[in-house]
Amino acid sequence: MSKYNKNLDIKLSNGDLSELIGDIYDAPLTGKWADILDKIIDITQSNKAFFVLQKLEDSKPLLLEFQTTFDHCPNVLKNYNERFKEDPFYKVTKVATEGESLDLSDYIDLVELKKSEYYQELFVPMKSYHCLAGILIRDGEYDSAYAINRGENDKPYSAQDINLFKLLTPHMSRAANTFKILKLYKNYGNISKSILDQSDKAIVVCDENANVMLSNKFANSKIDEIEQVYFLDNTLRLSNAVYNKQLHQYIKHCASLSFNQINSQETIIIDDFVDGENILLTVSPLNNHNKMNDFDIPCCLITISFQKVLNWPLVTREFGLTDKELQLLKAIYSKKK
Repeated sequence: MSKYNKNLDIKLSNGDLSELIGDIYDAPLTGKWADILDKIIDITQSNKAFFVLQKLEDSKPLLLEFQTTFDHCPNVLKNYNERFKEDPFYKVTKVATEGESLDLSDYIDLVELKKSEYYQELFVPMKSYHCLAGILIRDGEYDSAYAINRGENDKPYSAQDINLFKLLTPHMSRAANTFKILKLYKNYGNISKSILDQSDKAIVVCDENANVMLSNKFANSKIDEIEQVYFLDNTLRLSNAVYNKQLHQYIKHCASLSFNQINSQETIIIDDFVDGENILLTVSPLNNHNKMNDFDIPCCLITISFQKVLNWPLVTREFGLTDKELQLLKAIYSKKK
């Protein structure tokens, strides 16, 4: 099959496109919107993407998934969340109709925009300049949209990027509507029971200082067996000092977002192998207005997974990989950006 789908004029094969669309329709059930955004970022070579669902009468969104390829200051993100109605891009999209895709460079004088205080305070640190946006829900009661960005020093989006974005928008729209229905009517249990019932993965809830608020049985038993991750004075810690510092920074960052309905995800891969396994820690905010959440202080959710380590020398010999190819394959396998 050709690398490019010539009929649709997009940089994606038919097989990859079908897989991506399938993942989009899975997201309302799995909640893995972050994975969808990461894939769109990778395909379009964007620096960030977001997906938002909001009830119009509420001041804060029901859900805001936000993924970037760079480290950003949480205070800037919170500031944007409070001032998003001042965003010139938002002012264009608010008059668009459901299902519409927009290249916002066609509607805004970017040179003039750069002179504004809003651009300097928010767009510059968030590397926002080129923007594609799609309207997913606009029914008078709820609003949902998604968008991707490139920075000022990046090339504008190509016709193929725009075609792909327009192609994905109706699928994202149907998925967002499905998610809205499930979000509103699913009978959730509270977060404590949901966590404690997990039997196949280690899950820990921490406050912003890494104090453990709750951990499931799997976490307690598994962490007792290894040295790399442990509890000390009721705090979650890593034996590697560099990883430990990074973890606590991620915990503080994600906990700070818990009252803002912003979803983010940070990942640490520990390659100190344990019984043929490496350790993957994923940190994300525990949103305080979520019906599943019965904590009233800023918290984050840490999921600890144990992955089997591949026999990399054998893989290298089997496929004749160069050192660079092996490095890239390891990064992809470890879910690194």
